[in-house]
Amino acid sequence: MRQQDSLDSLEFIGMLKAGFEELGRHKDQVNALNVFPVPDGDTGTNMYLSYSSGMEHIGRLSADAGLDKLMAAFSAGLLMGARGNSGVILSQLFRGFQLAFGSAQRVDPFLLAKAFKSGVQTAYRAVSRPVEGTILTVAREAAAATELALKSARVSIGSVLDAAISKAEQTLAKTPDMLPILRQAGVVDSGGQGLVHIYRGFRMSLSAEAVAFPTFESEAVVYPPLPYAASELHGDGEFGYCTEFIVRAVEKRGEEAELEVRDAMQGHGDSLLVVAADDLVKVHIHTLHPGLVLEQALVCGSLVQVKIDNMTEQHHELLQDALREQLAVDGTRGATRDPERLSHKDTGIKKCGLIAVVAGDGLTAIFHGLGVDEIVPGGQTMNPATEELLAATERTGAEHVFLLPNNGNVILAAEQAATVSDGRVSVIPTRSIGEGLGATLAFRPDADIATNEQAMKDAVAKIMTGAITAAVRDTNVGEHAIGEGDYMAIRGGDIAFVDIARSAVLQRLLEDLCADGAEICTVFYAREELVQEATESFSKLSGSYPDVEFELQYGGQPIYDFLLAAE
Repeated sequence: MRQQDSLDSLEFIGMLKAGFEELGRHKDQVNALNVFPVPDGDTGTNMYLSYSSGMEHIGRLSADAGLDKLMAAFSAGLLMGARGNSGVILSQLFRGFQLAFGSAQRVDPFLLAKAFKSGVQTAYRAVSRPVEGTILTVAREAAAATELALKSARVSIGSVLDAAISKAEQTLAKTPDMLPILRQAGVVDSGGQGLVHIYRGFRMSLSAEAVAFPTFESEAVVYPPLPYAASELHGDGEFGYCTEFIVRAVEKRGEEAELEVRDAMQGHGDSLLVVAADDLVKVHIHTLHPGLVLEQALVCGSLVQVKIDNMTEQHHELLQDALREQLAVDGTRGATRDPERLSHKDTGIKKCGLIAVVAGDGLTAIFHGLGVDEIVPGGQTMNPATEELLAATERTGAEHVFLLPNNGNVILAAEQAATVSDGRVSVIPTRSIGEGLGATLAFRPDADIATNEQAMKDAVAKIMTGAITAAVRDTNVGEHAIGEGDYMAIRGGDIAFVDIARSAVLQRLLEDLCADGAEICTVFYAREELVQEATESFSKLSGSYPDVEFELQYGGQPIYDFLLAAE
């Protein structure tokens, strides 16, 4: 191993690349460290794809780019590509690295230790309720160890990394003692494990020869195509060009660069989004005069990755598609459209728009049918990136946008999108499809922001939810001894009960909801063959609970055979 006193930009990027490759080799192992025996263990994939976005941004720069520009690109890529809680936290850890490095062009052991500490501070600030025994704890203890390593007689990059890895591994091994649910499942924290692999990759890079500047093609997740911006918001000749580009600022950085570019764009269009990462400023705007917009942007710096789409030309074709989709939605089981709720489509730009993260063709149709402006495909196993959520907010064309993550593992990415949206996005932290539907029903596009936010939060508080799925492995969670193939009822993020018969689990879960005061119980089934099973459960319970209304809807959701919502 080389005992290096410092790293130049190329050597440090080689370290990042080695960390990425080591994570990639073990991402399936990280995925397998899922607490619940459900096929939704995606921590490793989320971290890998988030990291991939950072490396992809680095690969777009020239080989002679300095460390400050490389780290700015890496940080920006992680920010926009962050998926799931683990991906968001990882993006903040490396955002802290960028802040610590500043304008430095070489990294010595002291600056590296400072970066570890800065990363932890930045990540903790990003999480409203940090939980110990997770990736945050592993990162914090590793950072503390790097500071102690600086006191040794011979300090090098390698000795700092050795200290970080050793402490990270020790802390990871103790995570089951910090979180009982990890101990019961017999696993360590998955995010912490992923971070350990990254740090190990860093250390391994010191034994390698000089690396070539990375050019990268990320391992992309293929999502279903999203509908184009609502055609009714773009009439003939009205803000007809969707213009996107990146400005590389000349003198200003960060917020100063962002403000300069934002000021230059004012009055030249609508749906403006400006996001800065050091000297790079990403711009999205709908304008009649893209040439003028680009000229104004050139005053602030050089242009990178210009993309212009003619929305007016697409308007007529997409209008026909939208009408056909409307007819399909109206014919979908249980998907009803309220004309009063959709009247904003005749009045131009809305006060408030609504976005929901949804998986399943039936559920997608239902949310569309209730007036949701944009559906972002995703859920338990397909967490959307921050950039996808931001793009969806722009497609709504609304002055203010409410975002429904509908899954606990999407909330952090949603909040990160809100943070960079200049106050235009509010997150209603829905953790399930049922809560998302409750919030959607309470939403009114023409109401003011405060009224909508309170109404949706009040509605969510009244919703009771549940889910049923089969275990994919043997395990013990709490008081439950679970065998592979057993059916589990999940309420509030916890396993409520287990049985070998799915019908028994469904009936008991419905009984629990009825006993808790439900007046309406809605069951969303994943496949047609489950309809009879649900109908039989309704018949058995109707006599005991004559005042409860039971509804059955097609959801088409992955993983869960049944999703339940009651109020």
